[in-house]
Amino acid sequence: MKEYIEKFAELVEKLHILYRILIATGFIVVFVITYLFLFIMPQFEEIESLQDKNKNLQDQLTRSKLQSLKLEPTKKLAADAEKRFDLERRVLPENEEIRRLLESVARLKQESGLTFTLFKPEEEIVKDFYAEIPISMKLTGHFHNVGVFFDKLSKLSRLVHVNNFKVTHSESPDDFSLVEVTCQAITYQFIKK
Repeated sequence: MKEYIEKFAELVEKLHILYRILIATGFIVVFVITYLFLFIMPQFEEIESLQDKNKNLQDQLTRSKLQSLKLEPTKKLAADAEKRFDLERRVLPENEEIRRLLESVARLKQESGLTFTLFKPEEEIVKDFYAEIPISMKLTGHFHNVGVFFDKLSKLSRLVHVNNFKVTHSESPDDFSLVEVTCQAITYQFIKK
């Protein structure tokens, strides 16, 4: 290899100065082009790749900022929904409050001057997050007193729904204003999951 370099150097020495300058310039151009392709161009590609990543990250940051702006109203909606749920849940008694609710209904019966011939809590019916607790009732009293009882029942803090309401005249020959009411009151119980 050394011989070839020496022969090439002798050959170049014999050439005119203009040719020597052209050969030297050619070597420099080849060296610069090789250097560009091996070292500089990969860095340009890396710079371009990093710029693309930067743009993607900037876009992602912009989207995240927009989402965070939407998050605050969503948090507020969730907090409002939680408050509404708590208020609604208060209308649905939990397990230990059912006994107190039944005592309240019995107290209302006495305050209204009615006679219960049937007051029977039935088997609860489980729904999604609550259970229905039906209570079969049969009561006798003056029509006005029945109205007072159901008015007071509707004003309880707990939800009580009355259905299958049937009113008949009592068979008392002494008092025609006595009525007998058969109905089913349904209260609701919150089920913790």
